[in-house]
Amino acid sequence: MAQLATDRPTAIAVRCGNVAVTYGELVSWARQLSHRLAAAGVGAGDRVALLAEPSAAMIASVLGILGAGAAYVPIDLTQPTARFATILQDAQVKTVVATAHTQPRAAESPIPVVTVANAPDAASSDSFAAAAGPEDPTYFIYTSGSTGEPKGVIVGHRNLAASTQARLMVYPGTPTFLLLSPLAFDSSVAGIWGTLLAGGCLVVASADELRDAEQLVSLVSRHRVDRILCVPTLYGLLLDAAERAGTAPLASLRQVIVAGEALPQPLADRHFAVHSPGVDLVNEYGPTEATVWASFHRLTEIGPVSIGGPVPGARLYVLDGDLKAAPLGVEGELFIGGAGVTHGYFGRPEATAAAFLDDPFAPEPGARMYRTGDIVRWNAEHRLDFIGRKDDQIKVRGHRVEPGAVEETLRLLAGVQEAVVLPDAQGTGLIGFVASAKDADPVSLRRALAEKLPPVMVPGELRVLPELPRNLNGKLDRALLRTLAAEPPASRPAVAAPSVTGDALTAQVAAAWSEVLGVTKVPLDVNFFDLGGHSLAVFKLQDALERHCGLRPTIVSLFQESTVSAQATFIRTSREQGENTGAAGSAEAGRRARTARLRQQRARRGAGQ
Repeated sequence: MAQLATDRPTAIAVRCGNVAVTYGELVSWARQLSHRLAAAGVGAGDRVALLAEPSAAMIASVLGILGAGAAYVPIDLTQPTARFATILQDAQVKTVVATAHTQPRAAESPIPVVTVANAPDAASSDSFAAAAGPEDPTYFIYTSGSTGEPKGVIVGHRNLAASTQARLMVYPGTPTFLLLSPLAFDSSVAGIWGTLLAGGCLVVASADELRDAEQLVSLVSRHRVDRILCVPTLYGLLLDAAERAGTAPLASLRQVIVAGEALPQPLADRHFAVHSPGVDLVNEYGPTEATVWASFHRLTEIGPVSIGGPVPGARLYVLDGDLKAAPLGVEGELFIGGAGVTHGYFGRPEATAAAFLDDPFAPEPGARMYRTGDIVRWNAEHRLDFIGRKDDQIKVRGHRVEPGAVEETLRLLAGVQEAVVLPDAQGTGLIGFVASAKDADPVSLRRALAEKLPPVMVPGELRVLPELPRNLNGKLDRALLRTLAAEPPASRPAVAAPSVTGDALTAQVAAAWSEVLGVTKVPLDVNFFDLGGHSLAVFKLQDALERHCGLRPTIVSLFQESTVSAQATFIRTSREQGENTGAAGSAEAGRRARTARLRQQRARRGAGQ
């Protein structure tokens, strides 16, 4: 980075909103923060919590913390206070770096706070405060733990260097990259270092922009973004938004990278129907414990989805129960070796020993491999097919979640006797079953759970039963619960008549909510997020309201008016004022065009063209 600041001082390194920061300014900004941290007692090997909204200051803070010789511990701003405190204590952080926006939240902790400047000062240091060694930690990413306590994965400088070098080899060039991943999600590492160390421009989507697919598509168009990385669910929403505008806003894209959750085959096919030739779709796979990624599959045309082969420097082993190599086509557990394998879990030697094993296949002595718990197989094309998890761990919107951690927290709530948490019918969230002799209120339970766990770990639906089903052996009948959880909403018996009375418009809004949330009971005055909604579900609600009500509210208005009653009032007022933001006709035209292109491409492929 320092060399890039010397070679390209006036080139734009980071854009966010109306702010544009050059490489020279970014390095100056980071150096100043590094010296302020050193003055606060931060040194090599220390941990510094980073509490920052998506911004240029967030990027400068990452560099400044590393420039003080410390490791950064990113904190998700949606984390409840209890979880925030747990991570600070577990990581034994020395101080907290906050922006002016997040400083009040940081002040909730007794740990000293250093507030990063809004921009670099005129005076600048010629160097960073300290230098870290290759084995020193770079950052900690906290993942869900089966005991309910989060585990901090320690990623070292050598790990990050190997991962980034592989990325520069797989994705050559000087990208303009749209950063969509939260800092606490390790895909952000790919965007930050894969862009800045290539001398590219990092476009940081603001918090408001991240809530609105139309705004994200506009960012791609305005800044001529040529590379993005996001979870498949969000990419589908971006395609929806782009098609409403005729797909032209995405014309600058050359590489779309998806990661964090399984890539559905229909979405992969849709990518090539929407885009002109020359826009690659790359499916990446990798746990945090292997430094962001370990395998990738680049698709240049319609074809079967896999997680591909190893990234440069990684070794992938498909092993049986005796840790012997599984033959081609035979399922086994995936183990990862190579320079990306991280140090382990901070302060958890037993968990580290269970997951990080000696690598008997490595050419160098002392190497380790990481046990992923994922079941895969090598296919005839010598690519890896992902089969599923060996344990109960699942992915929710790109984040790893241990259902046991959610169950443990649920059992501590008043009125809960037993709890089971499973993937929902769509496979994109959680559903919880709770036994309560007191007929506990599911909405109140969700609110209490949200005060202790991050949003991604809060089940979208909680079903309260007098007791949970058991098999003949007296054990919880999880198989029956999985069957109930997998039922689509329409096939479930109604738990109560919909709580909709009054005019037809209110009923239409409630019907849209029911469709998106998969619930049969829709109270009029309960917050969308308290019923299981999340930020990605808001995009789906926008589409559903357009279908049911004939008007497409903005994303901002849906966040502001977050009950059925409030949204019905908003839509009624908009109609009276003649404000119809719908685009149903263009959306339908886009869908027809996409289908036609897909059929043509499949026909050409079948003809051997």
